[in-house]
Amino acid sequence: MIPLSYAQHRLWFLNRLEGASAAYNAPVVMRLEATPDRRALEAAVRDVVDRHEVLRTVYRAEDGEPYQHIVGDPDVRLETEECAPGDEVDARVTAFVRLPFDVTRDLPLRARLFTVHDGTAVLVLLVHHIATDGWSVGCLLTDLDRAYRARCEGRAPGWDPLPVQYADYALWQRDMLGDPGDPDSTAHEQLAHWRAALDGVPAATRLPADRPRPAEPSHRGALVTARLGAAAHKALAGTARAHRATFFMTARAALCVALRAAGAQADVVVGTPVAGRPEEDLHDLVGFFVNSLPLRADLSADPDLGTLLDQVREGDLAAMAHEDLPFDLLVEDLDPERSLGLHPFFQVMLTTQTAQDTTCRLGAVSGTLDAADLATAKFDLSFNCAETYRPDGEPDGVLLGLQYATDRYDEETAHLLLALFRRALTAYAEQPAGTPLSRTGLLSASEREAIDRRHEALTRAEQRNAATPGEPRDGDTPPTRSAADPREEILRGLFAEVLGRDEVGPGDSFFKLGGHSLLAGKLTNRIRKALGVQAAIRDVFLAPTPARLLRRLDEQGDGRVRPPLRPVPAALRPARLPLSAAQQRLWFVGQLEGPSATYNIPVVTRLRRPVGRAAFAAALADVVRRHEVLRTVHRSAGGEPYQEVLEHAEPVLDVVRTDGPDELRAAVDAAAGHVFDLAAEIPFRAWLLEDSGGDQVMVLLVHHIAGDGWSTGCLLADLAAAYAARAEGRVPGWQPLPVQYADYTLWQHELLDGEHGVAAEQLAYWRTALDGMPPLLALPTDRPRGPEPDGGGALAPFEVSAATHRALLRCARGSGVTLFMVVQAALAALLTRHGAGEDLAIGTTVAGRADEALHPLVGFFVNTLVLRTDTSGDPAFTELVRRVRDTGLAAYSHQDLPFDRLVEHLSPHRSTAHAPLVQVMLQVHAAGAGDASAAPSALDGEPLAFRGAGAKSDLTFALTETVGPDGKPTGLRGVLEYATALYDADTARLLTRRLAETLDAFAADPAAPLSALPYGPSAPGDGGREVVLDARGRRAPVRVPGEVHEPAPGGGLRATGRRAYRGADGVLRPVAVHTVGGYPVEPGQVEGVLTRHPAVTGVRVLVRDGRLLALVTCAPGTPPAESALRAWAAERLPEYLAPARVVRTAWLPAPGEDPAVLPEEEHTPVPGTGTDARLLGLFRDVLGGRDIGADDNFFKSGGHSLLAVRLLNRIRSEFGQDLTLRDVFRNPTAATLSQRLAGAVADGIEPEDAGPAPADRRAAAPALRRRTRAGARRG
Repeated sequence: MIPLSYAQHRLWFLNRLEGASAAYNAPVVMRLEATPDRRALEAAVRDVVDRHEVLRTVYRAEDGEPYQHIVGDPDVRLETEECAPGDEVDARVTAFVRLPFDVTRDLPLRARLFTVHDGTAVLVLLVHHIATDGWSVGCLLTDLDRAYRARCEGRAPGWDPLPVQYADYALWQRDMLGDPGDPDSTAHEQLAHWRAALDGVPAATRLPADRPRPAEPSHRGALVTARLGAAAHKALAGTARAHRATFFMTARAALCVALRAAGAQADVVVGTPVAGRPEEDLHDLVGFFVNSLPLRADLSADPDLGTLLDQVREGDLAAMAHEDLPFDLLVEDLDPERSLGLHPFFQVMLTTQTAQDTTCRLGAVSGTLDAADLATAKFDLSFNCAETYRPDGEPDGVLLGLQYATDRYDEETAHLLLALFRRALTAYAEQPAGTPLSRTGLLSASEREAIDRRHEALTRAEQRNAATPGEPRDGDTPPTRSAADPREEILRGLFAEVLGRDEVGPGDSFFKLGGHSLLAGKLTNRIRKALGVQAAIRDVFLAPTPARLLRRLDEQGDGRVRPPLRPVPAALRPARLPLSAAQQRLWFVGQLEGPSATYNIPVVTRLRRPVGRAAFAAALADVVRRHEVLRTVHRSAGGEPYQEVLEHAEPVLDVVRTDGPDELRAAVDAAAGHVFDLAAEIPFRAWLLEDSGGDQVMVLLVHHIAGDGWSTGCLLADLAAAYAARAEGRVPGWQPLPVQYADYTLWQHELLDGEHGVAAEQLAYWRTALDGMPPLLALPTDRPRGPEPDGGGALAPFEVSAATHRALLRCARGSGVTLFMVVQAALAALLTRHGAGEDLAIGTTVAGRADEALHPLVGFFVNTLVLRTDTSGDPAFTELVRRVRDTGLAAYSHQDLPFDRLVEHLSPHRSTAHAPLVQVMLQVHAAGAGDASAAPSALDGEPLAFRGAGAKSDLTFALTETVGPDGKPTGLRGVLEYATALYDADTARLLTRRLAETLDAFAADPAAPLSALPYGPSAPGDGGREVVLDARGRRAPVRVPGEVHEPAPGGGLRATGRRAYRGADGVLRPVAVHTVGGYPVEPGQVEGVLTRHPAVTGVRVLVRDGRLLALVTCAPGTPPAESALRAWAAERLPEYLAPARVVRTAWLPAPGEDPAVLPEEEHTPVPGTGTDARLLGLFRDVLGGRDIGADDNFFKSGGHSLLAVRLLNRIRSEFGQDLTLRDVFRNPTAATLSQRLAGAVADGIEPEDAGPAPADRRAAAPALRRRTRAGARRG
């Protein structure tokens, strides 16, 4: 592939950065006195394009690297238009020259002939600057004239071949410059000059603009002109000769004087173009050879005019001796501040030339060259000087022009700046060389006042623009914090990969780490491949850090600009502040389960140095004053919770003396187990435990409603800073927080439900993503799930080796995913092999701090995401990782919708037996993330273990990366928190060991299918009778389900149709093969519960029409009512396992048989005027008047958690009965809740039994079954 020249690369980059535009169009407009021969002209244009390869080249890219693609047989046409003379032809020419180019697709030359009704014509050759420059215009016109003459004579032009083509120059240029790292190369030597010349140069020239610099320039421009008379021109020439300078050097010195008078810094940088054709072979070639030179002048000592001109002369000569170094290489090496709106090194350009003869010829047709009005501006200000001369060679004046960016300047200001330039030129022509610049008198008093007013107004506007909360400067984001979500982690990995670094922080600027335009192109390519989003180079310039770039891509993806997060003054806040979505969930859990320590966040640290009580107490108060959320109580009115921020609140500090390790441990556990009354006390308190052995232990306790894992670091940092200050007798000198948690709460409500809220769009995504997902993970447990979890939990630690850790990171980087996604895929494989199915829901938490203003804030921002994982088809691990990535990236792009809102709208089966949607959680933390031991030195110490509050989910896998002193991966430290009501410690240890084995296996062979997982030796058989085989026909390991096989009569094994797994004790345990309402159902569990009823002698549970049906036989005497038996089961089973019907019968069908006839099902009568009717009325009122029946489910009819609280309040008020939220969840219809309200279902004899047993059936004997819980016997 042929590389671009450095000058071309800059224009290609700008074309990719800013999109197709006319900013770099270079039109040649020929106004002809007659109409040329169209066919001959079209052939001549083709001849010229064929002669100059650069005119038939497009600029493509591969992996961000542009290259020249020379088109062999381009489709070159001469377009024609007919038009009237005067304004019409001028308007059409102007429209044509402003047409944009996309240099990746469009040939850089277009030709159009405008034939005018008066017999004249206008020929426009529109060339993109990437293929031409000012010098090239002469080459182009010469070759076109020669080709046209030949074609008019019926022959091809007979020119000599060009000695080289532009592609040859591009290759030669790189050879000529050499490697900048080679001390003997031209590039190395010239870079050394420019480094010294531009050391400490200001980022921008400050001038009295009318508007601040826009983040994205429009490149719209306009032109003002003036003229310097012949006398002044002649005097200037004399001044130049006296100082052995050129006209350009004199003009640059004058421009520096003018800019300084307009308020520029004393350190003035002006750019200028140089031809860039050092070899004679390039003189006849069309192409882009121009280079830009930044020329610096020092006006700090108020030099006189002559001294400044001498300084300028020396600087220009030195610059031109080093003009071969391409401007792009200079920018890449010196790495100035990057911005779309700020040209590096200079924003003011100066060009000078001798005014050229404007006559032109096209064969026999004569004409004139005309300047086209592009109305564009490449720089803030471009000054141009065109010298004119009389026929005798005497100076005849200078034409002055100023092309200015209308984004920043008004015409009045442009006229003033051009006038200042003209006056400075006049000063050099007329004033003595010894005149100090301060005495040149370029400005009148009124002009000086006007310039000062512009500077002041500009400063105020820039300060307003810089004071937006949530938009910190690059680098303000803590570089060591963990990624806000896996997409940010992927972005950080891509930044690091492109920049050749081991690690890039979320707030690290791409350009400050060495990035440049070429690398930005590579980065956007990798982003498109890894994240599946369209990222442009301009996005990297506008958002150069991973955190900001992710936010920008998110806003582009959903087409919405998020509302700004701003502080809301207390006077403008609502009287009752709503809770955030995350807080609302915890408040509801508190209403449902009652006060508990389950959602406490303790930080327990054994301090290395003793702390003073008074200073520590004062520091705690400082932190509470700083973070409103730590002095907020959470109350309710009419079932609606709200926040109340207390103006003054002192945190409780308990100082406790302990005697020995046992007492100390007990005190820690007691502190961590404190139960907050959220309506009456602030959610933060502290203990200092002082042991008789001299140890001092700090316990900080925050309720989850006011904090999260990220908040721990913020709290510790602020507390340490406050303590250090108080210990020195002063108040902490921290910067005010940009916003408070209450501001976030109001912002979140606007983000979700405001005029441009995201809730509806994100909910639509989740409806589709989770459609048909099972409500409960079918992972076999050691004990049946009860009607309510008891909250008990325990921990099982485990580790992953350093070698596997490194291999997993390589796998993640190679697949464009995060370590979390790799671990998620491995966990999904593990769960599938253990019988959880192939449609898995794995939950994870996301930080919820999309706006950087939230990063230093204590508060509860975390949201729960449901990551649906498809393991069907026995995919290779690499394929599973791809699936995880695709679904995960989509999920993270819709993470704003609160989990509770998701549950509320998707309305899955509400159960008190398990968490909705997800029961298995996964967290993967970066090294040091959320590590309380990383507290600042003022409160430095080591973390202490404490007794946990219990399990919030069935299984929560948490892994933390560890690194060595050199930052290299040293392994993963993991812990499994498991619900002890469901799992034994042995099972938990087995799962953790097998997760580590899964990670080891896939790290070693990522292409292996899931079924290849080696989980140790096969489970033992039972003496050669029944065995469990997996899908590959292999004997399944312990706890891995499969199909039960038994010995076949003729030898071998035959399938029984039953699924089971063998426990470590060798006992077969059945696996559910039925589903009811999406739930896995094992009829034996229901049978076991009903069998324990004292009146029941036998049970058969059937699945019929998607419901559970229980057939029971009862002991002689007065049998209980069927409704009483159902209530018995409902109190002891999860509601989804409670039989829809319990039917008493005199006989039980044999195994495998299903009775065809059953009694008619009883229907709940339509309520009358009693309790049932009143309760149904409350249901309807709370649901907004919806017309529901007594058997309609509250939650499936639009009810949700907050409405359930309202319903409960109404019931308490109406009936005076103190029901609980659990009662509403377990009795979600008016009919069943009415029964609960009555206190019990009365026993009674049903009107009919199911009928006599057929003659060939015998009465069922009591079932012989184990009556102890599976796994209850432990050795």
